[in-house]
Amino acid sequence: MNHYLLGRALDGRGSVRERLGSLSRLAKTLSDTEADTVILSYEDFAVQRPTLCVPSVLADVFARHGFAMEVALVVKPQAEQLASAYALRAQLLAEARTFREFVNREGTSGRYDYAARLEPWLRAAGGRVAAVPVRDRCSDAPLLARLIEALGLSARLEPLLTTGDITYRTNRSSGPVAIEASRRLHGLGLHRQITGHPRRLGHLLDELAWARGIDAKAFMGNAPDALATVAAYHAASNERLAAKCWGRGWDAVVAGAPEHPPNELAGQLISPDTGATVEWLVAEVMARVAYRAPPAWLHWLDSAVERGVERLADLVGGPAWRVR
Repeated sequence: MNHYLLGRALDGRGSVRERLGSLSRLAKTLSDTEADTVILSYEDFAVQRPTLCVPSVLADVFARHGFAMEVALVVKPQAEQLASAYALRAQLLAEARTFREFVNREGTSGRYDYAARLEPWLRAAGGRVAAVPVRDRCSDAPLLARLIEALGLSARLEPLLTTGDITYRTNRSSGPVAIEASRRLHGLGLHRQITGHPRRLGHLLDELAWARGIDAKAFMGNAPDALATVAAYHAASNERLAAKCWGRGWDAVVAGAPEHPPNELAGQLISPDTGATVEWLVAEVMARVAYRAPPAWLHWLDSAVERGVERLADLVGGPAWRVR
C-alpha cells in the first residue's frame, strides 16, 4: 500500500473511483496478510475534513478483516506544528507570506484544535487511543521508543531495532535562506510552471543551500506575539485532549521545544552577502526549470485572486486554506 495514494483518495482529492480502488487494495492487503498487527501511517489523517468520515470508514474496513483499530497520534505544541506547516508550504513553493502573516491567518484554524480533531478517531476506535508527545516531560526516551511502548509493541519490536533505528531522523527542515528564496520564487509565479511534484523544487533549494554550507540551522519564524495568541486560543482544547489521553494537564506531559532566536529573513534587513546568496538560489532554480516570466495580466490576476481569498476568509470567519 502506498500511504500517500491511499491518503489522497481518502482526502477527497481523488475521484470516487480512486477512493474505492484504494479502499479495495487496503481490503486485499488485510485479507492476504498473515500479520496480526498492521500499521497504517499518514500525517494528514490529522487534518482531513470530518465530513469525509475517514475514521469510521477505516475502522469498518479493518473490522471486516478481523482487526480492531487503534489510533496513535504524535502531539506537539501548535507553535511547532505551525512552523512545520509553513516550512512544508515553502518546500512546495506555495507560500509568499511571512511567518507572522501565516500564523495570524492560520493559527486559529480548526486544523490546530487537537481535541476536536481527535474526537471522530476516538469514537471510531472505541476509545483505543495512544497519544505520544514529541518531547515528554516524564521521559527522555526517543520518540519512536515511546510510541512503540504506547502501542504495546515493545516486547516484539525492541529486539529487532538498533539504536540507529530508534534515533533515525529524516526530512531535514529547510533553513532561512531556502525559505526566503522559495517565497521569492512563488512571487515570480514559478509554482505555476512546475511539472511533477512541486516538492522536488523545494528539495532542490535545500540541496543547493546545504551543498554551499548554507542553512546549517533550521528555519525559525519571527512571530512571538502571534504564537502566544495561538497558544492562548488553543489552551482549553489542549487541556481537553490531555485529560482524555493522559488524565493529566497538558503542561504536565508536553514539553516545548528549546528556545532559539528567530532567523527569518522576510521583513528584516538582510546583509549584502545573504541577499546575494538568496538571489543566487533563485537564479539557479529558475535556470534549471527553464523559467518563463508570466504575462503581466496573469501576475495581476494571481494577486487579485489572493486578495479576494483573504477578504472572503475575513467575511466568513474561516481560515484562508479552507476558503481556497
